[in-house]
Amino acid sequence: MTESEDFATYSQDLRAAIEQRLEKIFDACNDTIVRRVAEYVTLGGGHRWRGMMAIAAGEIFSPDAKKINLPVACGVELAHAASMLLDDLPSMDNANMRRGKRCAHHVFPTWAVDMAPSYLVALAFQAELDNPLASPDHRVASALALSHAGLNMAQGQEMDLNQNTHGDVEGAVLQCYQQKSAALYAATTKTGALLCGADARQCQLLFECGAQLGMSYQFLDDVADVIGDSESIGKETGMDKEKTTSVELYGVDESAERSQKFVETALIQLNEFGPEADHLRLLVSRASWASV
Repeated sequence: MTESEDFATYSQDLRAAIEQRLEKIFDACNDTIVRRVAEYVTLGGGHRWRGMMAIAAGEIFSPDAKKINLPVACGVELAHAASMLLDDLPSMDNANMRRGKRCAHHVFPTWAVDMAPSYLVALAFQAELDNPLASPDHRVASALALSHAGLNMAQGQEMDLNQNTHGDVEGAVLQCYQQKSAALYAATTKTGALLCGADARQCQLLFECGAQLGMSYQFLDDVADVIGDSESIGKETGMDKEKTTSVELYGVDESAERSQKFVETALIQLNEFGPEADHLRLLVSRASWASV
């Protein structure tokens, strides 16, 4: 089996495990319209990069990382689903398609869509805290990391919606990306390591690794908005034409090059780890809006 085939099997297995656990989380909830909105935006799509990063980071420190970190993987995917639902609202990006299907606000009652992000965030914290395989202290630390990332994401989204066209525009765009996109990747990777026994210094290395990957992914997302197609990326293209993005700042080719430099910096954070970090290295190298 080639490295590519091995990785495809690995990533498909993790995606399936995360999807199945998410389904169980929703099945344990009362069948309400709000729950259906939350399920609609969470299940049946997405690469699950963030959830897989949590598990792969944990593998560096424990052979049981998949079992230990499935709750945090699901928690971060639920939080990510909440952020996508908010991003797509008419009051924000006013999108029509996400993950290859109509956005929730075109399918469900407005009141239910408005309630669903809070529902998803509550479920995310429940998923992270309801984890008997992790110590209480680690569970609290995990939840705090998710909360901190969420606050950063909210500020980043505000910056994205109210872009400053004066002063240091480049710096403002990069700060927006660090908060809106990189924060969740960073918190996820750090938490995955923490729950499996990493020390503070190792957690910081994994945090930086995740942050760099988040920046890379956002730059690739900007490129996809210009050169991608709706079928391959699962959402409309050209949505950022009224915004200042990395493509606006650097152009398509340089944005793609800068994305790769973020990946290289992320991989440097893993230099001290051995083959137990190989799955994480592959995830960092292959994360993209396109399929694995």
